[in-house]
Amino acid sequence: MAWNNPRMESKLERELIFREILEQPDIARRRAQAPPPPWPEAGGRTLICGCGDSLCAAELCAGLFPDLGLEALPATAAGLEAEELGPDDALIAISASGRTPRVIEAAGRARGQGATAVAVTDDPESPLARSADRTWTIDASPPEALRETDYRSSEARGYVGYHHDVAQTKTFLAAVLAIARAASAAGGARGAFDAEVWSRLGGLIEDLCRPELLEPIQESSAERARAGQAFFLAGPPALPLARFGAYKMFEFNRPAHFAEVEEYCHTHYFVTRPGDAVVFLPGGAAGARRAAEIAPVLHELFEARIAFVRTADLEAPPPVPGSLDLVLPAVESELERAIAQVVAVEWLAYLWGRIGAPDVDTFHAGYDTEKLVGASMRTIRSSRVTGGD
Repeated sequence: MAWNNPRMESKLERELIFREILEQPDIARRRAQAPPPPWPEAGGRTLICGCGDSLCAAELCAGLFPDLGLEALPATAAGLEAEELGPDDALIAISASGRTPRVIEAAGRARGQGATAVAVTDDPESPLARSADRTWTIDASPPEALRETDYRSSEARGYVGYHHDVAQTKTFLAAVLAIARAASAAGGARGAFDAEVWSRLGGLIEDLCRPELLEPIQESSAERARAGQAFFLAGPPALPLARFGAYKMFEFNRPAHFAEVEEYCHTHYFVTRPGDAVVFLPGGAAGARRAAEIAPVLHELFEARIAFVRTADLEAPPPVPGSLDLVLPAVESELERAIAQVVAVEWLAYLWGRIGAPDVDTFHAGYDTEKLVGASMRTIRSSRVTGGD
C-alpha cells in the first residue's frame, strides 16, 4: 500500500500489530477455501464461552446467528452451566492460545457430562484442544510460533500460545470467522451466507486496509490520543465490538469504556469529561439514527471527539465539528458489517494507542510488560483447573 507519508508508512510496517492486521485478508481467504467445520449435532442447548477477546467473539457470534440459539457466557459462568448439560447439549469454548484455565475447565466439565465440547483455538496441540471432543483451528499463526516467547523473566516466559508478544488482533477476527463458517454452513445465518458471501469477505477485509481508509484515522489519531478516556458505544448486534474496542485500548494502557448506546445515555454519560473520545458503532439503521441524535449533544456539552464507524449503506450522520466519519464499504449482510467494524476498531485502537507508547511492539505498549505478564501467569494462566471428564 502507498501512503501520503512514506516515513510513517515505513515506521508502521516495522510494527508487529500493523503487520498482524494486514495478515487478516489471507486468514479470511483461507477460511473461505477450507471446508466448513461440522456444527455439533446437539438437539438441546449450545453454550459458547471465552474470556477477554474470546468472550467478545462468543457474544458477537451469538448475535449474528440467532437461529442456532447460542447462549454466550463468560467462561466461569459457562463452567457452572456445563454441570447441567447432557448428551444432547454442546459447549463451544474459545481461547486463541488454548491455555485459558476457566475455558479449559468449562470444556472438560461439559465433556464429563456427556455433552459435545468444541475447542476454538489457534493451537491444535493446546490443553484446550486436548480437553475437547473436536477442535476448530482458527489458523491465524504459524504452529511453530506458538511454543516460544520473547519474554525474559522466568514467570513471563510461560505465557506462550501467541504469534507475537503484542496486543492480539488477528486472532479475534480469525476466531469469529471460524465460528461463522461453521454456523452459516449449519443453516444458522440470518439471510444468505452462501459461497458468494464468503468469497467477498477476503476482498472486503483487503479494502479495509487500503490507505484511503486509514489516512483519516492516522490524521486524527494525535488529537484523539490526547483524550482523557474513550467510550465505545453500540447497539445490538454490535455491542460486543464496543467491548472489544475498550479492551484493545486497555492493552495500550488507555482508559476506556464500552456501553450500549441507551445505557450510555443513562449512566456513562455522567462520567464523560470535556475532550473525551466517543466512538459510535451502529449495528444497523436504527443505531445510526440514534448516534446522529446523540453526537451533537456530546459535542455541544463536552466538546467530545466524535468518531462514527459505519458502512456506506447506512445514513450519514449530521455534520459535527471535528468529528471523524469513517465510512466502510457497503455490505449486504450482518456478518459483513460486523467484520468491517472489527477491522476498523483494530485500526482505531492501534493508531490511537501507539501514540506515546514506550514500545508498541510489546504487550501493554511497553509499560512494565514483564511484570504484567508474569502477574497474569500467576493469577490466570497458572490457576488450577478443576472438574472435567
